[in-house]
Amino acid sequence: MGITYLETVVLSILNKINGERTIYSLFHLLQGKRSSQTIQDAHLYKITPYFHTYPTVTRTALEKMIDRLKQRGLVEEIAETKVILTEKGKRELEQKLGDYNLPEHLNGWKYHQVTDSFWERLTLLIQVSSNLIHHERSFIPVRNKRETHIWVKQYIRQQNEDRYKLSERLYVELISALDNEKTRPELVVLRLTGFKKIGLTTMQASEETGLEPAHYHFEFLNCLHALFDKVVGNEHTYPLLSGMIKKAERSVPLTISTDKTYRLMQRGYTLEEVAAVRNLKQSTIEDHVVEIALSIKEFNIDDYVLKEKRERILQAAYQNSAKKLKQIKEQVADASYFEIRLVLAKFGDKEWS
Repeated sequence: MGITYLETVVLSILNKINGERTIYSLFHLLQGKRSSQTIQDAHLYKITPYFHTYPTVTRTALEKMIDRLKQRGLVEEIAETKVILTEKGKRELEQKLGDYNLPEHLNGWKYHQVTDSFWERLTLLIQVSSNLIHHERSFIPVRNKRETHIWVKQYIRQQNEDRYKLSERLYVELISALDNEKTRPELVVLRLTGFKKIGLTTMQASEETGLEPAHYHFEFLNCLHALFDKVVGNEHTYPLLSGMIKKAERSVPLTISTDKTYRLMQRGYTLEEVAAVRNLKQSTIEDHVVEIALSIKEFNIDDYVLKEKRERILQAAYQNSAKKLKQIKEQVADASYFEIRLVLAKFGDKEWS
């Protein structure tokens, strides 16, 4: 029996983690847990595309899947709740990846706060526009959130043009934004509701396309994220679609606790002073600094790690393709684990051979 699409995703992530984190790190990744540890791991192991992409996953379901993979000899446990792929598992994974590529445009870390609200607004706007041009005012809205209804009404008013031009503009933008050789736009179109046309549910679309539910889900997200890649920062070409994404939602915010630390740092507090003021452990504040380095591009780490030491840390990481902090520290003995984590957070996106 071959492995399922979801098992392929899980094996692919486990292969990158390579037993250095527990299976629950994968659970927190797919759920999108906004903790410093999950965020750091996502960047360190280059698995940010999967952040918050399968929030319906449960601990029990994941544990059972890992047990099945162990029973079939695809993974083996090297420590409690830590597994690595066996040679058989690597072969199975390679074969599956040969059958179909994992989504290339998936970017859960960048778009997880935009996706749901955008989809709700888009589907309701399309339904309203479609019915308006057919002079149909009596229909059941595809979305029931009051805030979405209010937003769409206000957005239509803001455009200040007749229903036909608005619908045509929306159609043209959507056709262009969905046009991508590496995605399947029909997976999105199947879900759209219009005049005398009811969009399919996720399960119905899965059955219609012959894809496993998880496969359909990830390919659907892939389409939306590919659309975002085109739309975000290209407002002149896609004014309607771009307007559906709040500017405030386009940047990934810090976790609440980290944001409080960052505000104190901006006021000139040292890390020791921040820890004292907030009555938190120094290690917790250091976690916050690493998260800041991951989330804020302009954040400068020169005050925390000397440039010369930074270069030695990066060299050690490059030479060993090392993600294990202990291996790097063995080569850069005068560096603290905090300094190593901070350097990898800031510059770890560089490709290591």
